[in-house]
Amino acid sequence: MKISRIMIAGTKSGCGKTSVSCGLLRLLQRQGKSPAAFKCGPDYIDPIYHREVLDVASRNLDSFFCTKEELVRELIKGSAHADISVIEGVMGYYDGLGITGKTSPSEIAALTDTPVLLIVDGAGRGASVLAELSGFCSYRPEGRRIKGVLFNRMAPSVYADIKDEVKKMGLLPLGCLPKDEALRFERRHLGLVLPVDGGRAEEKERFLAQVDAVADALLRYADIEGICSLAGEASEIDVQDQTEDPIIKDREENRPKKEGRKNVRIAIAEDEAFCFIYEANKEALRREGCTLISFSPLKDKTLPVCDGVILPGGYPELHAKQLSENTGMLFSIREAAREGLPMIAECGGFLYLHRDLTDPDGNTFPLANVLDASCRYAGFQRQFGYVNMETKTDSVLGRKGSVCKGHEFHYYLSDRVQEDATCKKPTGKAWNGCVLTKTMYAGFVHLWLSGNGEMLRAFISACAEYAEKRDV
Repeated sequence: MKISRIMIAGTKSGCGKTSVSCGLLRLLQRQGKSPAAFKCGPDYIDPIYHREVLDVASRNLDSFFCTKEELVRELIKGSAHADISVIEGVMGYYDGLGITGKTSPSEIAALTDTPVLLIVDGAGRGASVLAELSGFCSYRPEGRRIKGVLFNRMAPSVYADIKDEVKKMGLLPLGCLPKDEALRFERRHLGLVLPVDGGRAEEKERFLAQVDAVADALLRYADIEGICSLAGEASEIDVQDQTEDPIIKDREENRPKKEGRKNVRIAIAEDEAFCFIYEANKEALRREGCTLISFSPLKDKTLPVCDGVILPGGYPELHAKQLSENTGMLFSIREAAREGLPMIAECGGFLYLHRDLTDPDGNTFPLANVLDASCRYAGFQRQFGYVNMETKTDSVLGRKGSVCKGHEFHYYLSDRVQEDATCKKPTGKAWNGCVLTKTMYAGFVHLWLSGNGEMLRAFISACAEYAEKRDV
């Protein structure tokens, strides 16, 4: 299958990958094209930026969560209706698990056979950018996939002297962006500030105006035709059987169909406070026949009628006052948990279930009180990175010993004892974590349920059983 595609990778975090990716996506749309967006790794925030630009979902391409075939399948599905696919890297081009290069943008580029446009920060430098560029191209074999370069925060006059040297290196000089703080997106502790942080129309308008400014700068200073031409040179890519989804295959081969089972309704919290959920997880639920219902713990007064609820991660700490003042929703969540409504609460959702939350300024806000414990800002990163989570008890996620891949990234601590699962990093470091019961998963690990059909179906079955008992 021919998919026009390009990876926007960088030399480091903060070099301008998201600004360039969003500006390019916006510019392609303005030119009448239909682009698709992807993000390397487990990140949630940058895909939100992509969605706000494109008004369509952005997909994660993660080689810890997925096999090569699954990655290619995600790329094909996400590119089905696109003229060009833009894959945004993460951190630096070679950064992943330790110094191995595993899970790095360079590995994703190799697994998907995608040409790379490298973003190099030119602020305060001249010829030194060429030495850095040469090093990135030659450090590992994956450097050969770097086909072009775009310099960020570089004066056009400097670029005019640099570009011929880039050509001598066998690379395409594809432009520069001048140094302009108006083109940089604001950052905070979990990454970039969300483009619609307050949920207000003026904030989205301000963000889109900033993206348009980046698009205008790219149109003026970058070689957009060259970038599109490079994307068009990507090789054909395919999988042996695009319909052979591992969860669907496992379901059809190993699980007898339950005749007459009612359609399961899963309520998912989706607003400014709860916005970290993988599109692949939602798709997996839909493939299993679930109806997904979006609701807002910030604004809605009660849970919608449902058979199960997912409280994903996000920034509840930044909206703690509003969440605390929405007592109707807090009561609704608490009563639903007491009645046995199956729940998955990941990271921010886990915090929301606590009795109260104390923010960095020392303010304490009452919350759902499903878990009789407090949580508080720790002032530094706690667990960070990929984990394999193995359950130590039968639970809403299935039998004891079930394993799911996931990701942790949080700055908060909980007083709740969390000992129902073993969490283990690829490096071997392990610790006890998570709260598991017959009706609840609550913990800091974001679960990649798309890759674990057993856990996914266990949760759905618990939801179906709840619906049957309620309707009796």
